[in-house]
Amino acid sequence: MKKYLEKLIVFKFGLSIFSFFALRKFNGVVRFFTDSSAWLNLMLNQPTQANNARELAETWVDLMPPDGRDLFKISSIDEDTAYVEIHLHCPLRGTGDVEACHHLMNYDRKLMENVGGNLIVLASQSNSGKPYCQLAIRKKGLAIDDLIPAHKNPNLKLK
Repeated sequence: MKKYLEKLIVFKFGLSIFSFFALRKFNGVVRFFTDSSAWLNLMLNQPTQANNARELAETWVDLMPPDGRDLFKISSIDEDTAYVEIHLHCPLRGTGDVEACHHLMNYDRKLMENVGGNLIVLASQSNSGKPYCQLAIRKKGLAIDDLIPAHKNPNLKLK
């Protein structure tokens, strides 16, 4: 059963359903779906606590569908922050709805919270004009006030 639930096609199907509700501002429904999906992923994969930015980023990639991990990339890691990208075509791409993206990304935030991290969406496919999202991951307890979430900077355009 696990091998079927972890297929990229199942992930994309869930993403399209969750996006449908996020775009219509059914935020409670989206939260239920994303919380439940994150819980299922964590139960199936049993990740361990991460101790630094590199481990957090590697765990994030490991929790993505095995047949689509090339779409979830670690772009760089500095002393305390891992920068990662999602190259999966998001149903929110080009909608301009960064709030919907924020609600949808609850899934990834829940995964990282469980292993000891914070995940912040820095740039979203919904409004950046790019075919990928940019995220930052830091260990819980470290300041994140220098990382501006995309939903609080909705006019951001990637270069």
